[in-house]
Amino acid sequence: HILQAGDMYCKEEGTAPGGIRAEDMTTEVWDAIFLGKEPPADCKIPAELLNKMIREFNYWYPFDLRVSGKDLIQNHLTFCLYTHTSVWSDRPDMWPRGMRSNGHLLLNAEKMSKSTGNFKTLNQAIQEYSADAMRF
Repeated sequence: HILQAGDMYCKEEGTAPGGIRAEDMTTEVWDAIFLGKEPPADCKIPAELLNKMIREFNYWYPFDLRVSGKDLIQNHLTFCLYTHTSVWSDRPDMWPRGMRSNGHLLLNAEKMSKSTGNFKTLNQAIQEYSADAMRF
């Protein structure tokens, strides 16, 4: 991510490109990135870098599919919808295009999960059953 400069935990202050600090990410800067508003006149982020952030956001949004577990429908998935419809109330083209919840399948009367040991990754299933079998 641009702001993390490859350090997911942001352990070293000032490592973000352009020396961006948390306080540089003002509400007006976020509005420029997410809402397409004009950047603030006193923006401390170099214009080239801010434009890169805007392009990056516009590349990934709106997202096509949000996948989560069925136990997160009432919180994560619901609030994802609330947040997107609130932030972009006049832009339904920015709302999530699809959501999927997993965890509805049972194997031998148990949920499928890594913790129960009855779960296969897609690569494992392809190796065992073939790619064609996994398409169905």
